[in-house]
Amino acid sequence: MTMQDFIERLLAHMGIDQGNVSITEEESLTKVHIQVSEEDSGLLIGYHGETLAAIQKIVQLAHSTPGQPLKLVMNVNDYKERRKAQLEENVARIAERVLSSGRTYTFDYLPSNERLVVHQFISESPDFQELESVSTGEGDKRRLEIRLKVKNEEVAA
Repeated sequence: MTMQDFIERLLAHMGIDQGNVSITEEESLTKVHIQVSEEDSGLLIGYHGETLAAIQKIVQLAHSTPGQPLKLVMNVNDYKERRKAQLEENVARIAERVLSSGRTYTFDYLPSNERLVVHQFISESPDFQELESVSTGEGDKRRLEIRLKVKNEEVAA
């Protein structure tokens, strides 16, 4: 069964009959974009993208070969782009607060892909060179902090 058929059947089992699935290959990465009604997108995305991540994992497992895991990115109605923009807006506000107050900010749980967005945003933004983002904890207890960078003189003291 092709990946396209597999995903379309999976959607049908979820009660989503009106969806458009497109698959593109870029080097060693397979990109799957699913276009559905806004009503159905909530079902596919789930809380903080958890359902989407689970569907992506199922497709990866079903279409990987032994010793050759499939690198796959799934997206529904451009959710990931919208979520990244929203997250970056939030992080900019939080970073400004940390700069002005000097107090560390700790996020509630963020999935690994969203922690990566925060790390990249803080490290690449010229406005926030005095800040760092650090992950602490393990598993579902993993948290992300934005804090002032520790200066070398403070470490030596």
